[in-house]
Amino acid sequence: MQSVASNNPEFLKTLENWCKTQPEVLALVRYRCGAGSREYRLFSSYGALLQWIQEAPAGACVTIFKNPDFPIRGIVDEKFIESCLQTFPEGAEYLMIETTNTVAGKLSWYHYGSGTSRAELKDDLENSIGIPVVVGYHPEMSAGPEEALDGVIPDADGIVRRGPY
Repeated sequence: MQSVASNNPEFLKTLENWCKTQPEVLALVRYRCGAGSREYRLFSSYGALLQWIQEAPAGACVTIFKNPDFPIRGIVDEKFIESCLQTFPEGAEYLMIETTNTVAGKLSWYHYGSGTSRAELKDDLENSIGIPVVVGYHPEMSAGPEEALDGVIPDADGIVRRGPY
C-alpha cells in the first residue's frame, strides 16, 4: 500500500466519497516511534474522520478501510461471548473494538483486541464485560487502493516522514 500525505486532496476526496457511500469506515492509526502502538476507530461521517486525522500527531500513519466487516455488535456478556466464539473459526484473524471511549486524564482511546485463536477472542471479550463492542474480521493490511488507503500526517514543516511504527 502506497502512502501519501494525509492532507493530499485526492486522498481526502476518496475518503469523503467512501463516507458518503458506506455506513462506516474503519481507521487504524500507527504512531511513529510508538513501539507498535496503534488505535482503531469507526467513523460514520467524513467530518468526524477529517477532524480525527487533523488532530493526529505528526508522523502517524493513518490507514482507512472502506468496508469494515463487523457482523457482531452489542454489550459483552456470557451469551455475547458464546455467539462470537461460534461465529469465528479457529485461525481467523478477528478484531474487537470497544465503542465507548476509555479516558485516563487527558488521554482517551477505544480499547481493542485482535488475534487468531478462540482463546484470545474469549480473553479479549471477558476483559470488556458490560461494554458495547463491535467484533469482526481484521481487515487485510495488503488490501488495494479500492479498499484501503494510507495517509501519513506531515511534520510541522509539511514533509512526510514515515515510521518506524
